[in-house]
Amino acid sequence: MTDSDGRRDVRDFGAVGTGDERDTAALQSALDECAGTGGTVVVPSGKYLTGPLTVGSHTTLELEAGATLSFVRDHEAFPARESRWEGWEQTGFHPCLLVAEAENVEITGRGTVDGQGDYWWQFYGVDDDELPASLADRLDSFHEANDKADDVSSFTLRPPLFQVDRSTNVSVSGITLRNSPFWNTHVVYSDNVTLHDVNVENPADAPNGDGIDIDSSRYVRISDCYLNAGDDAVCIKSGKDEEGRRIGRPASGITVTNCTVEAGHGGVVIGSEMSGDVRDVTVSNCTFTDTDRGIRIKTQRGRGGVVEDCRFDNLVMRRVACPFTINGYYFMDIDSDPIPVDESTPMVRNIAYSDIIARDVETAGFFAGLPEQRFENISFSNVEIDATRSLDATDLSPAMADGFDQRHGLFCKSITDISLSNVRIRTADGPALAFEETGRVSIDGLHVDGDQETPIVDIRGVDETLVSGCDWTGEGTFLRVRGDESGRISFAGNHGDLADGVAAPAVEHESTDWV
Repeated sequence: MTDSDGRRDVRDFGAVGTGDERDTAALQSALDECAGTGGTVVVPSGKYLTGPLTVGSHTTLELEAGATLSFVRDHEAFPARESRWEGWEQTGFHPCLLVAEAENVEITGRGTVDGQGDYWWQFYGVDDDELPASLADRLDSFHEANDKADDVSSFTLRPPLFQVDRSTNVSVSGITLRNSPFWNTHVVYSDNVTLHDVNVENPADAPNGDGIDIDSSRYVRISDCYLNAGDDAVCIKSGKDEEGRRIGRPASGITVTNCTVEAGHGGVVIGSEMSGDVRDVTVSNCTFTDTDRGIRIKTQRGRGGVVEDCRFDNLVMRRVACPFTINGYYFMDIDSDPIPVDESTPMVRNIAYSDIIARDVETAGFFAGLPEQRFENISFSNVEIDATRSLDATDLSPAMADGFDQRHGLFCKSITDISLSNVRIRTADGPALAFEETGRVSIDGLHVDGDQETPIVDIRGVDETLVSGCDWTGEGTFLRVRGDESGRISFAGNHGDLADGVAAPAVEHESTDWV
């Protein structure tokens, strides 16, 4: 059954590839023979109907062009398995295609892995008494085993399409992964994983149809991939709340480059399950089109954990409702009072955006830390935003924070320091930039259209505002100060006397403008 090159053809193990009968036993036998000893399992052109499969160490699974692994529409074929589901370790259905506790694994070729997720989606949101009795019994058994308190139903425990769990040195290339019952691709507790030239496809109405989820894993590279997802396209996570902090495995050393995102809830998303920390993330040379949001970081009180040292460079976005989001109030009230800081208080810091174009968007950006712990060091450089799309174009909240009224301009609240250098922004109405309860705001080289509705900048409760390198020759108000809590306002090196464009109560400000 093995040729001189260590290649095993699944047909030699009894697989027929007609799509009419299950090839599970033949496929798994070929994989088991290869695991540990090394070699390649070859799946020729054909449709291979199968239950869940596991790929072991030192194995290459090659799906030739025209080959499809089509996973059965039968929940009874999927045994129970413990894994991490939306941030918690729980028991759920076995993934369709699984690499677990393995090393040196490659999955490659021009074939397709199809989860036939519509079988599972039909039961999503259905009352338990309307489910098939055998499926309801399975979900009841999961609920009893898990003993987790959450607002997520047990039916989120349906199988991911492809999971890499507690594995090292895994490479995926060339294949198409589509129609996942749950998340499409889940990399959890793993190191040194590469996804290159992979197509990830889930329809827009696929519930929890994330594209690629990187979960408490290190040294993950995603490159030259196409993603069209029913939820977040690429999502980075590290566990939820106390359990995530106790396990304490960060997601770190992650790069996403040269990827095309056609649709999804977010282009690249961090959180909201980030309790074990997320750090050292770089996203570059990507395009996001028709995603709900572009770069999105989301968390809430109770999560704890730190998101830090993330760079987002050379991106192009179009028809994105909100291109930039950092939200400390995910499904929470933005107008809440401070509470004591403890280990459950999240932090986001050292986030840099550069060389980005966002066209035809609704809201320019949303950045909100917590009043008890402001987020730190947000920077923009060489960013162009056209936020003139109607706020009625979609029914989306820019950040999913309660109590926030959607607006076109960039909104910032409870941030220690934020800087904008060479930023061009166009909005359908003003202000273009609004800052509240923020420590230090630095604006250097802000470009706005001449017909921009004023004020351009609106501040309230900002400790220090520095404005330089701006060209203001328009009528009306450049900067409006609301309330009397704001501190020093400084103008330097601007074209035009911006101090004359300040509308403020008795506030200390100085002007060193020149033309």
